[in-house]
Amino acid sequence: MERLLITAIILAIPAYLYTWLVRNIDRFEKKNFPTLVDAFAWGSILAITFARIFQEILPIPATQNMGEVTLAGSLVKPLITLAVTEEILKGIVVAIIYLRCRREFDGWIDGIVYGATVGFGFAYVDNIFYLTNQTHTWGEWIQLFFSRSIVFCGIHGFWTALVGIGFGFARYTNNPVRKVLVISGGLIAAMLANIIHNGALIMIQERSNLILLLALFNYIAMALLTILLWLIARYVNLQRLQTYLSEEVPEFISFECYEALCSSDKNIFASLGMSQQQRRALFKVATKLAQKKMELIKMGEAGSNSVEITGLRQELMRLGNGDWGVNI
Repeated sequence: MERLLITAIILAIPAYLYTWLVRNIDRFEKKNFPTLVDAFAWGSILAITFARIFQEILPIPATQNMGEVTLAGSLVKPLITLAVTEEILKGIVVAIIYLRCRREFDGWIDGIVYGATVGFGFAYVDNIFYLTNQTHTWGEWIQLFFSRSIVFCGIHGFWTALVGIGFGFARYTNNPVRKVLVISGGLIAAMLANIIHNGALIMIQERSNLILLLALFNYIAMALLTILLWLIARYVNLQRLQTYLSEEVPEFISFECYEALCSSDKNIFASLGMSQQQRRALFKVATKLAQKKMELIKMGEAGSNSVEITGLRQELMRLGNGDWGVNI
């Protein structure tokens, strides 16, 4: 019990850091932590539970040749049982979140955030199982902790983010065939990435130096991908603001505020006398308004888009005029 408690507490640290990092990809409309905790919990409890059940009831024995396990046989279980069942089950969790939070699921960027968080939750509980059941000494624990929780923990989030991207693209199409194609494409991409990773680990498992090189490659790739996604998300959000807020000038927002929002230039905001907290509030409302206007154009009157747009316009005008009496 002591080992389990210590493991759960220590593993929570990298899990939090990974979740915090992916949350900041969406710079202008960060998701609330309670929502991400919900996604993390779904991933950790539901997906890992069913994955464990399926992996136990669907054992796939390795093919043997002359009494020895062949490389092809040793690849079967991790490549099929693990990769396929894990990604399908994590994908189901992303689907549940998508259906529950449909109006907050604002495209592929949110798909990355929600999908990755589900993956981090899955990896968190999965690593607790491994560290408590597969180690007998603290030395073994430290070694396994480094390899599973530090080196490869973020990989699960990356795989499930691919599924989330598929749901994000499906958000803005009414064509059911296209929805199925983009969601299936994200799921298949996640499976293939999982299979390639597991296969590479098996083929180099006897060479610790190659494992370290693979880990280094994984993290460099993830770091570059995170930076790239952050830049793309920033560009997409600024272009969306420029496109959908232009017609709000000057009735609901001044040209100076519009220019500041579309350039994200802190100096322009400073010249308007806005603090950092005020800028964040204005960005939040402006981003939501642009999002709702895009939804209205692409999806029509789904829910109450027009009503929300009217309210957001009034809120934008209030904030642009410097009225900060109401918290956002």
